[in-house]
Amino acid sequence: MTRDPEGYSPFLVKQLVSTFADPLALLFSSFLSIGRPKIPSAWKRAIITPIFKKGASSNPANYRPVSVTSVFGKVMERVVAADMLDYLLSNKLLNSNQHGFLSKRSTLTNLLESISDWTISLENRFANRVAYIGLDFSRAFDTVSHPKLLHKLKSYGTEGVLHQWIGNFLTERSHCTRVNNVYSSFDYIRSGVVQGSFLGPLLFFDLYK
Repeated sequence: MTRDPEGYSPFLVKQLVSTFADPLALLFSSFLSIGRPKIPSAWKRAIITPIFKKGASSNPANYRPVSVTSVFGKVMERVVAADMLDYLLSNKLLNSNQHGFLSKRSTLTNLLESISDWTISLENRFANRVAYIGLDFSRAFDTVSHPKLLHKLKSYGTEGVLHQWIGNFLTERSHCTRVNNVYSSFDYIRSGVVQGSFLGPLLFFDLYK
C-alpha cells in the first residue's frame, strides 16, 4: 500500500474522510489565519519514484519522476486550487484557448474545436496551415521562477494571506529518490512547481505562461 512521506495511506484517509473533515478544516483555517501563513515542513517533502519510459535503462533521462507528497497537504492544496480556479473563471482571467486541467475541457475538446475551425475555413475556401510543436512540459515544470510566478499571481489579484501561503508552498521544498526500498538523502528544490500536485498544473499552465 502506497504511503506518503509521513507514513499515511491515501486510501485510509479517504475511508475516514467524514472523521477527518472537521479537524482538517480547523487546521487549514489556522494555517491561513496566522500573521504569516506557513505550511508544515513535513508537507513540503516528496518521495520520488523513477518510472522507466523507454530506451536505455542506464540513462536517467529515460525515467519519469513520480512524486509522492503529504496526503493532508494535498487535501489543502485541493481546497486552495478550487477557490483560485473559481476566482479566475468568474473574473474571466483564464485564456479561452486553455483546455488542459480545466473541468469539461481536455485534449479532446481542444481537438474538436480545432477540427471545427479547420472545417469552416475549408468551406470558405481558405488555406489551412497547422503546426504541431512538441514540448517537454515535465522539464518546464522544474524551471519555473518562483519570484516571477508570485509577481504574475499578484497581477491577477492574488494578494494578502493567500499570496503569502502560495509563496510558502513553493519555497523550502525538499525531495528524495526511492529505488525499491533504498532512499537517497533529501535535497532542497530551488525552482519549479510541484509535479503530481493539485496546485502545480494551475500555477504553471493557467497562470505562469
